[in-house]
Amino acid sequence: MKIKIFFALAGAIGTFGVSALAQTPPVPAPAVVTVTSTPAPPDTTASIGTTTNGGDSVVDLVSFDAVPLPDAVRTLALQAGLNIQFDPRLVNVVGPNGQPLPPPNVTEKWHNVTAMQALTALLDNWGWQLVWDPKSKIGRITAKNPNELEPLLETVIQLKYSNPSNILEEVKPTLSARSQLIPDPRTHQLILLTTEKELPAVQKLIDKLDTATREVLIEARLVETTKDISTAKGIDWTGTLAAQHVSFGNGNTSGSFNYGQGSATAPVTTTTTLPGGRTLSSTTTQPVSGATNSSILNSIVGSSPLSGGGFSLNTAHGITPATAFLNADGVQAVLSFLNTDADSKIVAFPRTVSLDGVPTTLMVVQNIPVFEQTQSAPAAGASQGLATVLPNYAKIVGGTILNEVGVKLSVTPRIAGPTNVLMDVKPEISQEDTLQATETLNGQVNTAPIFDRRRIETEASVPSGYTLVLGGLDQDTVTKNYTKVPGLGDLPGVGYLFRSDSKTHQRDSILIFVTPTIIQDGDFQPTDSGFLARKPTTMTPMDEKSWDTGEPIDWTKPSVEVTPVYQP
Repeated sequence: MKIKIFFALAGAIGTFGVSALAQTPPVPAPAVVTVTSTPAPPDTTASIGTTTNGGDSVVDLVSFDAVPLPDAVRTLALQAGLNIQFDPRLVNVVGPNGQPLPPPNVTEKWHNVTAMQALTALLDNWGWQLVWDPKSKIGRITAKNPNELEPLLETVIQLKYSNPSNILEEVKPTLSARSQLIPDPRTHQLILLTTEKELPAVQKLIDKLDTATREVLIEARLVETTKDISTAKGIDWTGTLAAQHVSFGNGNTSGSFNYGQGSATAPVTTTTTLPGGRTLSSTTTQPVSGATNSSILNSIVGSSPLSGGGFSLNTAHGITPATAFLNADGVQAVLSFLNTDADSKIVAFPRTVSLDGVPTTLMVVQNIPVFEQTQSAPAAGASQGLATVLPNYAKIVGGTILNEVGVKLSVTPRIAGPTNVLMDVKPEISQEDTLQATETLNGQVNTAPIFDRRRIETEASVPSGYTLVLGGLDQDTVTKNYTKVPGLGDLPGVGYLFRSDSKTHQRDSILIFVTPTIIQDGDFQPTDSGFLARKPTTMTPMDEKSWDTGEPIDWTKPSVEVTPVYQP
């Protein structure tokens, strides 16, 4: 569509009033305004207001050749579909001599702009502005106030991928002091309050940031192998020759009976102290009447069940009473001739998908309770409060849950370039030790569990689809123990009867394989599922035989066997 509009100078002067005609020079040649426009693309919109007559159309050529400024404004407003009126102070300009001044002429040429863009540029160039009234739908052309702040426009931006809070942190530092950016997490939108000049740059920045986040498939394999070999051979005389209690005396031991009173029978506790220092105790039940509360016990081997099998050597035979006896606790030795071999293997195959730059954790753990005692405040009149022992399943030490043992793998992938993946990898394998820590405090023995933890923290760059292998968490422990009777254990041949040795070889090896794969759009496959279209299933009433139920028979109803059937 081509529009050619010819304005005669007489018509232009008529706009300002008849009184100005007598003061103007002779009429020049007609000024020509040429506006050639084509329909705009579907996504083109006007910058200000709502147009009805082509304000969103792209104008191929806008040409003003010595056209009065008000007429040029009217032409562009007509093309933009706007109703306008001029501030009288703009068109009724009086010179120093008190005579009206003619309006300035405009000579401009623009290509590929909308009528609204051309109108805005023209008004800004001459210090004018369009104040739009949404009620009357008429715009007022007036002069700009140099000290007036540019109005803030309200724009709602719908985000597609990003979190509003994340966009807020990234865009807010780039805004001017008057501009505001308000996130709405519920609708996933941003409310932007900014000037018209700043709006396009902010929208462009948000469009660049609001892009789809790529995803990474993390596949891991954790392999732990343990081999434990132990051997023990020989005769160990430690029980006989280590810390043996030897004493000299007459070979007699004494003991006492302690039993209850006031009953026909009472439990009797017998305590016997051997010369070697060993103490024996036994409990029997006997009648109260006629019982004695003390006796002298002989420690000769086999003489009495209460003697405990002590060994006595008479060194003064024939002396009455015996006054020179050598006593020992007994003789014992341990014969060992055994090999043991234990193998174990633990394999875990965690697999997950993570967004680019978002940490993910894969865990197969077990929480072992740690019992803790708490003391409540003492009540009125009490010396101390009530002690309560409760299990703690999350004992945090240094930011780590100490009693959470098992296999953990924390990975933070970052896509670098088209194919590489930067990974922050933190694998950890932990378990509870078979031994416990023991410490005596204030005369009380306290025990606590021991936890073994093995962990690696590293960063590596791996091509997509390739595998990163982590190791170094290996343990190889060899323990050897020897016992020997000095002199006798060194004899050839016979010395094997007086010495023993044991050896333990334990090896624990851990390998961790991590494979990152960048997920492409084609990796996702749609599934044919009619789950949402299905109606919920209901089950028909089910009657069981009276033999199989506890409910009594209802003789008023006929006995009919019903088979449970699921129906849609």
